[in-house]
Amino acid sequence: MTVGAVAVPIPPVERVVRGRGGRFEFLDALRGLAALAVVIQHSSERLWPAYFRFSQAHFGLGEFGVFVFFLVSGFIIPASLERGRSLGAFWVGRFFRLYPLFWACLTAAMILHSIHRYGLPAGFLAHPALEFITNLTMVHFFIGGPDIQIVGASWSLSYELAFYLFLSLLLIGRLNRRSVPLAVLAVGVIGPGALLPPAMINGSQANVVTRSMVVVATILVAVVFARSAADRRSALAAVLLVFITVPLVLNQPGASVLTFGYFATMFVGTVLYRITSGEITARRGWAVFGFAVGVIFGISLFVEPSVDPLTGAWVTWLKQPVTIIPAYLLFAVALLLRRHSFPRPLLFLGRISYSLYLVHALVIEALPRWTTSVVGIPAAWLTLCTWVIGALVIAAVTYRTIEKPCHNLGHHLITRIDARKRTDDHPQTVAA
Repeated sequence: MTVGAVAVPIPPVERVVRGRGGRFEFLDALRGLAALAVVIQHSSERLWPAYFRFSQAHFGLGEFGVFVFFLVSGFIIPASLERGRSLGAFWVGRFFRLYPLFWACLTAAMILHSIHRYGLPAGFLAHPALEFITNLTMVHFFIGGPDIQIVGASWSLSYELAFYLFLSLLLIGRLNRRSVPLAVLAVGVIGPGALLPPAMINGSQANVVTRSMVVVATILVAVVFARSAADRRSALAAVLLVFITVPLVLNQPGASVLTFGYFATMFVGTVLYRITSGEITARRGWAVFGFAVGVIFGISLFVEPSVDPLTGAWVTWLKQPVTIIPAYLLFAVALLLRRHSFPRPLLFLGRISYSLYLVHALVIEALPRWTTSVVGIPAAWLTLCTWVIGALVIAAVTYRTIEKPCHNLGHHLITRIDARKRTDDHPQTVAA
């Protein structure tokens, strides 16, 4: 960046964040805590109905973990995208990072279902072949919602993938470094987003008006990015991405206010990344962070109390800020401690967090519950320990046998792509 006419170098993030083996310790610690929170939530809500009512009405530990994950993604994915590699190399890396393990879990779920150790939603069973293919795309949540997803925890992956699409668009349109105005805009539309009906293309409330709104929004966004692109080829790529991304996101099945909140959270994570890279001042970045926290609290004040359909619990306006704001604060504390080392067990959890996030749903259903107490330990607590330990063991195995090898393969392919790109960009230098 520049100050006046003097160029000021942007310090690499690696200089201001403690890392280990090419990974940022504070992010791994956060991933580990977030994944463990989701596992404990999903295990405990099956064992203790009272806890399930509490989590639905007061504090959702799993939802807290998901928001931590979204902040982590918002922080690290732009850093990965802006390393000077091609957009194609980025997507190759993401594919091998996410899809092989995800597809393995989908396959495992189908096998477990065939031996009556895993339940599948009725929506999936109505058209299993079609919905299996839909799940393979990882944007299944935007297409068919929770009624078709095979692995229950995988709904957030659809949001992650959509965020990658957004970032790709911003990169093509040369808008990717305008993180502060983008985050402010994303946070600012959380409230108005509540006015949009869910599933605007194929939902129960979808009609000519909602579908026309999707078409108009898609065209307008396509025009903006086509005009921002550097050349015709980039403009065509941007238009294609827009016509994939915008209809998908506007067809999300849940409350629109949550969808905008998820994406806003990821963009806030990007702003915090810009602080550590030296691209924006800490005062400006934390102001955006404070703005987001304030909007989340303010919007919650307008939430009308309601009865949770799953538990019958009375849910007030406090549920969302009590769940979401602590996730923001935890990330902020970890970021402020980014130069420090974190406990090795937590870092290990962070490394296997993606495996843990996906496989725990399979483990919870596949492993039977304890029916009697042992040495005075209640059966429910024994079951909880069995599920958590089982999920950790299986996740460690899948990380070693599937996730890490595929990630290494993706890295190898990226290296080859980068080398080819350098050859194409500087043919005379390479020839010499």
